[in-house]
Formats: sequence, C-alpha cells, structure tokens
Amino acid sequence: MLAIEYRYFYQSALDTSIRKASQNLNINSSAIVRQIQKLEDRLQTKLFIRNARGLELTEEGKLLFDHLSIQNETNQNFLTNLKTNKTSTTGEINISTGETFAVQFLSPIISKFRKIYPDVKIKISSRQPETIIDNLITNKTDFGISFANDLPKTLKSIYWCNFPMGILCSPKHVLANKSEILLEDCLKFPLIFHPGTVTFWNSIQREVGEKLFSINPNLISNSFAFIKNYLIEDQNYLTFFTSVGSVREIKSRQLIFKKINHKLFLNNSVGIIVSKKNKLKKFTEDFIDLVKFEFQNSNNC
Repeated sequence: MLAIEYRYFYQSALDTSIRKASQNLNINSSAIVRQIQKLEDRLQTKLFIRNARGLELTEEGKLLFDHLSIQNETNQNFLTNLKTNKTSTTGEINISTGETFAVQFLSPIISKFRKIYPDVKIKISSRQPETIIDNLITNKTDFGISFANDLPKTLKSIYWCNFPMGILCSPKHVLANKSEILLEDCLKFPLIFHPGTVTFWNSIQREVGEKLFSINPNLISNSFAFIKNYLIEDQNYLTFFTSVGSVREIKSRQLIFKKINHKLFLNNSVGIIVSKKNKLKKFTEDFIDLVKFEFQNSNNC
C-alpha cells in the first residue's frame, strides 16, 4: 500500500488532472494539491508542470511515476497470489451436533469461515448426544458440540461453557412470571420433548429420584423450530428441557426461558469435543476457534 501523498501523486499523473483524480479518489481537490506539495517539498523537486492540457510530468516526476507503477504492479501480483493461495485450500470438516446448536450457533460462524476458506466443504450432522459420542470414537466426525460431562477416556473437551437447562414457555404461561421454578412444577403441565432432551433426562433420572421415572412427554419432535412455533400457539405446553444459549426467540419475548432450580440442571456443560487420537487440520482448528469465540460471546461462558 502506497503512502497517501504517493497515491495522490500517482492518480493525478494517471488522470493528468487534479480534478479527475479528486473524482476517482472521492476527495477534495485541495487535499490532493496539499499532499503533492508536501511530496515535492520532501523530495525537493518539481513533479508537475501545469499547462492548457492539464498536468504534465517533469523528468523527475516521470522517474517517480515509473517507480510507483512497478511497485503498484508488484503489490497487485502479491494480493492476487495471496488470494489464489487461500482459495487453493481444499478439504472437508465433519461436525456432529444437536439441531439447536447447529441452527443458533453455526450459521454466523460458517459465514465468517467462508471468507477465509471458500473451498473447504462443511458437513453438519444433527445427532443425538450418544450418537455424537459414537461418531467421535469411530472417527466419523472431526469434532462434536454436545454435553461435555462424563466423556469416555478416548475423548476430550477442548472448550466448554455452562449452559443451564430449563423450560421454554409462552409469556402467558402460569410459570412465566414465577420467580423460582422447581422440577416438580414442570411436571404439572403438558410437556414437549426434543429427542436430545430425552437423552438428557435419561442420563440424570437415577439421581433425580424414583418418583420422576414415569415422566411421559405429550409430544416429541425432531424439529426444534416446530416446537418453538407450537409453544407460541399453545400457551399450556412447556418444552422440557432446553438451554437459554440456544433459544434466541426470548429476546423478542415471544418465548420465555426459565431455569430450573436444581443442581443437575444449573451445572450443565456443553463443549467442543474431539478424539484424543486425531490430529486436526489447520482449517478445522480455525473453524473451532470461531466456535470458541461465538461461545465466549454467549451469556453462559
């Protein structure tokens, strides 16, 4: 990148006119004149001669213009080569995660990643937590985003956040304005489950107690988008369970998220999980760094 006085000189020499250069550079003519005078004072030489046809380069001006032309071409070649080098990076990233995290977190991350690695393919598989673990163990996925508690010894969480689990309901629901929500409160209402929450329930039911073993959701759906729309339409139902980090409808007050006052629901970690044996490629590590940044800017980390 040329310094400002050299850029103004170079454009004026190309256009043979201060007025045309100011239009192409989208700046005032007086600013160009000042910078050229500043350059002439520094070099202690005259660069332009004004005549009826406009600007004419002096012998010293021609030498400077030729030098800057070569430098400008070198810069352009460098930028072209740099761009070519970036676009030549090819490969594929396989990600296993739950639907809610894929929808709410990965969309903006992929947009940023595409600007750096436009030719790297991304494959996202929406899976249940236990399937994500299986895919990591069998090397079917590069990394997973899922519950990070009690991982097998062959896996590790390279980054995690606390995502308290709770209920999602209409602002007009009875529990929406209650200051403290207990687990027993939730079981008094019709429940909607996402399959991932069924897995979460099954993993903790022994610790919660025998009396809750018979929990029976009224509706189970793979589509979290469907569940959210259903909750907005039907004010009696609760979604059981979800995480505030994966529900952005609460910002518009279409839905209300309420934490459940129970240690098993308040201390729930979601992490970026990888196999200890696999060495990640550079572009995969860069993608994971973007995921970390998105997590850090959530309300939970």
